Amino acid sequence: MPTEPPHKPHSVATDLDVIDLGYASLYSKWGELYIYLTPVFIVLSAVVGWLAFKAGASRDATVAIIGGTLIAGSYIKWAVSMGFLVQPLYQTWKIAGALVTTKTTAHVFTTAGVELESTAGPTLLPWTSISRVVETKKGFLFYRDGKLATFLPSRSLEGPIEAGLIRKFIRKNIADATLLG
Repeated sequence: MPTEPPHKPHSVATDLDVIDLGYASLYSKWGELYIYLTPVFIVLSAVVGWLAFKAGASRDATVAIIGGTLIAGSYIKWAVSMGFLVQPLYQTWKIAGALVTTKTTAHVFTTAGVELESTAGPTLLPWTSISRVVETKKGFLFYRDGKLATFLPSRSLEGPIEAGLIRKFIRKNIADATLLG
């Protein structure tokens, strides 16, 4: 059975901006936590309201307690999720080169991994350290240890042929990949 020859390195010039980083953060642990905490706080406020009503509170007081619990829950959810958001978003921003004067980064796909080139210098994400890859309509999200490591926007690609080439690199090296094509 013939073996497939190794892929030649492929470079994609990328211009990441704040909107790209915001989009990428939706696919972080913060986004998942924020989504899962919403029904938890709704059920919690209903239980607190029910307990208040059974304890003898009037209907108006019970509604006020439920509303207060929902409002307090939204502030708690926001505070907790901000901690999950800030750290991975800062790491992504730092790796993408957004903290330096130019935002232009090149994603170079090699047999060793994905090399991120910026004015801060090259950073290699070895394939062995990339735990997961998710492709969306907006681009490719590369995760390291469950945290977002880098984002490659689709608008930086020259077309479906280049996207297919990147998918080949991903399929060859990443077992946990969710790809569109």
